[in-house]
Amino acid sequence: MSKPTPYTWRRPDFPGDGSDVSWKDPTLLVICQKADVDTAIQPLLRSLKQPFAPGLVVSVFVHETMREGFCGRVRGSMEHMHRQAAGHAHYRQAVEMVDCLRAEVVGMLTPDDIRFRYTMAHDSPMIVCEFDHSFFGVSRPCAMVTLHTFRHASELPRLLARERVPFVSGAIWGAKMATVYEAALYLDLAVVYINCQGIPLTPVQEFLQAKQPHVVLARYHHFEVILHAGQHRVIVYPAKVIWEPPVREPAGAQDHPASQGTKDITHGVAKSKKRGHTKIRLTSFSKD
Repeated sequence: MSKPTPYTWRRPDFPGDGSDVSWKDPTLLVICQKADVDTAIQPLLRSLKQPFAPGLVVSVFVHETMREGFCGRVRGSMEHMHRQAAGHAHYRQAVEMVDCLRAEVVGMLTPDDIRFRYTMAHDSPMIVCEFDHSFFGVSRPCAMVTLHTFRHASELPRLLARERVPFVSGAIWGAKMATVYEAALYLDLAVVYINCQGIPLTPVQEFLQAKQPHVVLARYHHFEVILHAGQHRVIVYPAKVIWEPPVREPAGAQDHPASQGTKDITHGVAKSKKRGHTKIRLTSFSKD
């Protein structure tokens, strides 16, 4: 019989999954012109509140026309950091480095009694502007999110190389399909989401592993495996069926009006018995 484990009040080490020691599936966020910022920043806000966990947003690339509005929106939506994250040694070291660099920081500000001067809250999340992770220890998470400003999509490879973080995916948000798709091709990442994030890759996983180009519509998203710059990668973006031909009842069945409306898409095949083309509308993009 095994010896029982003695009871102890000692709490387990934070965070307990090793995500403060090495990168675990870090992701990238890219904000293009006229992006839906409110939706795009939700994963970022979760990462700022608890910066030690797998799959966090650790860097943000923002188009220069969106920078001011983006920073204001994030600052206004921030929450205080997880208590143990704010006391972590990596966070305290990063704060000291930020003070040494005199870097521009997006964080939670606390006013004085007469609201004349504002200081950073002691447990505030921090987005450090125009500095990369090499200043804070590129081999491990530092509890900081870095932000870089770009003007043209062609600048993205240089910014990505500066970070030297092993990103597993990136999410690009913008209003025009041509703009965001161009940005997706500039990113040297295996998985790129457009106007969405974290969608399971089950519909195309086998094709990616087999390095076989493929396109499929599933779960109201468009999945494609492409070969670009010698690398097979996946690009995912939302798609929605807005019309389908009516489904006719088989001969001999009771006379019921033909059903119409949006139907589910499974592996790119619409469940319709009548010949015709299914019309697809890409969501979140303008018609320009």
